[in-house]
Amino acid sequence: MEELIKKAEQIKIIFFDIDDTLRVKTTAYMPDSITEVFEKLHQKGILTGIATGRNLYGVVPEVKALNPDYFVTINGAFVMDAQKNVIFKNPYSKATVKEMMDWLEANHSEYAFVGSDELYVSQWNEIASSAIHPIYGTLKENKNYYLNHDVYQMLSLSDHDDQIELTESLKQQIRMVRWHEYSSDLVPIHGSKADGCKKILDRLDLKPENMMNFGDELNDRELFDLSGLSVAMKISHQEILDKADYITETIENDGILKALRALKIID
Repeated sequence: MEELIKKAEQIKIIFFDIDDTLRVKTTAYMPDSITEVFEKLHQKGILTGIATGRNLYGVVPEVKALNPDYFVTINGAFVMDAQKNVIFKNPYSKATVKEMMDWLEANHSEYAFVGSDELYVSQWNEIASSAIHPIYGTLKENKNYYLNHDVYQMLSLSDHDDQIELTESLKQQIRMVRWHEYSSDLVPIHGSKADGCKKILDRLDLKPENMMNFGDELNDRELFDLSGLSVAMKISHQEILDKADYITETIENDGILKALRALKIID
């Protein structure tokens, strides 16, 4: 523990996942201790950031109200600061989007387009509702969204998502990151939350050892490899638990506050 506390002394910025880290995905519960955490970090001059698979539309009002300094959204594909200055963006080409659409349709899968601040689905059905509604609510249908808008990510949507395999061509461009029984994030092969956070570190002239993160799922994997200090929530995927420097309680049990106190980052 002493070694972790020593690492914690170097932390200048902390990135937080949203779902089941800051806020319970299924119930939308976020404890008062989260507001306390952000206030105390700001008072100490430690920068804060959101690092999420959600886009800006999905960063719910109570999270925005925490006044984080940075937003790393769509698994690192769209990054901006609190003043809405875009630091980095990495949309797919229209040709790649069309190739993904053709592949998904051939595999009898519906899909969603993820823009920087909006989402549309190819078809709103029970499967889409089961996966998406708890996070984004009900979405409108628009198969032609990609023609006139940047698409930063796509979501597969089917009851056989675990059986869909990428074509050889798509394997060179994207990877599937399963986040729900019926859905995977279709992200750039070299894209991740870590890439987005690294853009902010470079901008601030900080090193990975100056960064800490909290997370729980596989789309946090690269962040846990990058950060100087990584904390996993108790309910995290086993791979994340294995990578973590420290494992804390669930969000319902004020895990973030307890971890920051244990590491002597806040009182």
